[in-house]
Amino acid sequence: MHYSFDFAQQVDYPSDPMQTGPIYFLTPRKCGLFGVCCEGMPQQVNYLTDEGMSSSKGSSAVINYMHQFFTNYGVGETRVDLNCDNCSGQNKNKFVLWYCAWRTMHMLYHSLDLHFLITGHTKFAPDWCFGLIKQRFRKTRVNTLSEMAGVVKKSTVTGVNIPQLVGLEDGMVLVESYGWQPHLTPYFRPLPQFKRYQHFSFDALEPAVVAKERSVRTRFQLLHNADILPPIDGLPVQAPPGLDKSRQTYIFEKIR
Repeated sequence: MHYSFDFAQQVDYPSDPMQTGPIYFLTPRKCGLFGVCCEGMPQQVNYLTDEGMSSSKGSSAVINYMHQFFTNYGVGETRVDLNCDNCSGQNKNKFVLWYCAWRTMHMLYHSLDLHFLITGHTKFAPDWCFGLIKQRFRKTRVNTLSEMAGVVKKSTVTGVNIPQLVGLEDGMVLVESYGWQPHLTPYFRPLPQFKRYQHFSFDALEPAVVAKERSVRTRFQLLHNADILPPIDGLPVQAPPGLDKSRQTYIFEKIR
């Protein structure tokens, strides 16, 4: 199966297409948007993240969303192709690479190929789905996170966009966040000159990565010790950061 994933620019709510008054100069509640598109269907699962559920759009968030997607929305595939852009803070970093290796080492997939799109050519399927969501959002009054999920669901008549709430405004967690970085770091080592490569291949039969630069292939052992694999369970669960006191006061006094 072929999947593509990316972050979209966050949206703010409450939002009203008829209102351009004082709220224009304020900072409403933020909602992050991360999409994983299954290009064979096509359908895209869109993760709606309240600002109290996640404090960043880094590699930890990417891995958590992809892990939840594979667990709950996978179609039973054994061979996977992943496409994403070259943003080093989110996708193109050692932690995402280690997570792909972790999945194949534990036979969750027979093989996995990770492709980073060439700079300047990063418009792909998730951008199409995000465009449909933003188009609907600009025409709809949105006051809550659940109403934002309704915008995602109604953005297409064929059901291409599927909403998935990461958590609710009251702090209830719907998508668990795990400490992938401390879980993987003791077992893996970084790939030298990582950013020069665009294509990476992983196979369940060997704990190595094959990195490809144009037609030149490089094989590299990612594990410190090939006989010791990182455990498949025991992942530390991380509580959401929540909103600090000043942000809660601002939303209450200025937005509510």
